[in-house]
Amino acid sequence: MKSRFPNLVWIGLALAAAYWLIESVIHTVIFHGGPLSETISGEHDTNEVWMRLIISGMFVAFGWIAERTVKAERHLREDAQRINRLLRFVDRLTQGLDTKSTAAAPAPTMTPSEPVPVAPEAMATRWIDGPAQVSNSTEGKDDIATLARLLQELSSHLDLRVKELYALLQLNHEINMGLLLDEVLEKAYGTLCSVIPYSRLSVALLEEDGQMLRARWVKSDHQTVVLQQGYTGMLKESSLTLLLISGEPRIINDLAAYFETHPHSDSTRLLVAEGIRSSLTCPLIATGKPIGFIFFASRIADVYRNAHVEVFKLIAGHFSVVVEKSNLYQEVLREKAKSEALLLNVMPARIVARLRRGEATIAETLTDTSVLFADIVQFTDFASRYEPAVVVQLLKQLFVSFDGLCDRFGIEKIKTIGDAYLAIGGRSGASVDGHERNIALFGLAMLRVAQEVRYPDGQPVRVRIGIHTGSVVAGVIGQKQFAYDFWGTPSMSPAAW
Repeated sequence: MKSRFPNLVWIGLALAAAYWLIESVIHTVIFHGGPLSETISGEHDTNEVWMRLIISGMFVAFGWIAERTVKAERHLREDAQRINRLLRFVDRLTQGLDTKSTAAAPAPTMTPSEPVPVAPEAMATRWIDGPAQVSNSTEGKDDIATLARLLQELSSHLDLRVKELYALLQLNHEINMGLLLDEVLEKAYGTLCSVIPYSRLSVALLEEDGQMLRARWVKSDHQTVVLQQGYTGMLKESSLTLLLISGEPRIINDLAAYFETHPHSDSTRLLVAEGIRSSLTCPLIATGKPIGFIFFASRIADVYRNAHVEVFKLIAGHFSVVVEKSNLYQEVLREKAKSEALLLNVMPARIVARLRRGEATIAETLTDTSVLFADIVQFTDFASRYEPAVVVQLLKQLFVSFDGLCDRFGIEKIKTIGDAYLAIGGRSGASVDGHERNIALFGLAMLRVAQEVRYPDGQPVRVRIGIHTGSVVAGVIGQKQFAYDFWGTPSMSPAAW
């Protein structure tokens, strides 16, 4: 039967190519990483190429897994349809036998214990002459009833397998749609109950180079959770080490008895205290590397079977993909937060927002502003006499204090230039009542802070401060190491302050 679905591997490849192109365009247009040909080939950043290769590989892997899963489901459904047609035929045949047997019943004098002789010729021709030829054959009816029972059991088994496959498809869909581990696990908690019986589901991940195991996510249908999220244990002291070596799930159908033979297992003690009686543990392995475990647990003893080990391993494989995908996404978010923090450190938040919107040229007129310029007196002599670490530490102490004063007085820091500090008030571009007063108070506060900072020889730090009020033009200049700056009349030059 020809597939009605497109090859999902090709779709994964197409999505990977589209992702690669979009990333290249973003780095070219927004972040000015260079010409499009360089960003596509990754010449601007080698680390960016590795991240793109990993994410593109995940797209292709997802397409391959989905393709195999869809094909398997389709084959199972076709097999179930054929079995159901056979069952309907057997049901009609059984009904025909019952009808014929009633119509051609023997005389009442015959006892039930007396067998009815049937000639071999009649048995041989029963499918030609119709069911009436064997209507009184107990053996024939028993064979058909047995066949019907076996077929019904097979149909039930296939229905169960189809439900399992459907649940796995749902899980795969949630993995593809979700990005964060907690989000996917919350949805999977209600999906997998049709495949595996459990009253508690948890995931623990390896940390400290695989030496420690930490409970990353826990959910239970019971109000009291004894072994909670954040619980840690050393892996070398646990029997879970053997599971990582074998890669096979472990079933314990009597957890209380297991604890009696392993009284030093603190995690088992907590689970038994929580009322857990059966557990199923599956190692999570991604790209051949162990990353943690997924734990299914039930309050009923003896609920897990070895017959479903392959299903358990498949589910664990899905969750391994979730963990890896979530880690990659979290890493991307962390790097994005770092880049945004760096931008906010070198330019105002409103300018950063305009950069995000893709504006190529950013310029503005600030019609009524107050500008403050401060520098350290005799700093050059100080810097020439002391070690670089001492110089940097003093500047850091002083400028960090100035940054705190900016938030206090509503002043916007522009940049530092060597030992000089540049800030501006009335930053909205329109007249802001009181910005002259605020920047004056800000300057006085800077003087007080500077008096509390001492040189290594005990002398106080002295600061020169100049303030100008008027109109300026501001904007972002540069492409690679771009910065926000402003320009005004000649009277605003630092030498005039």
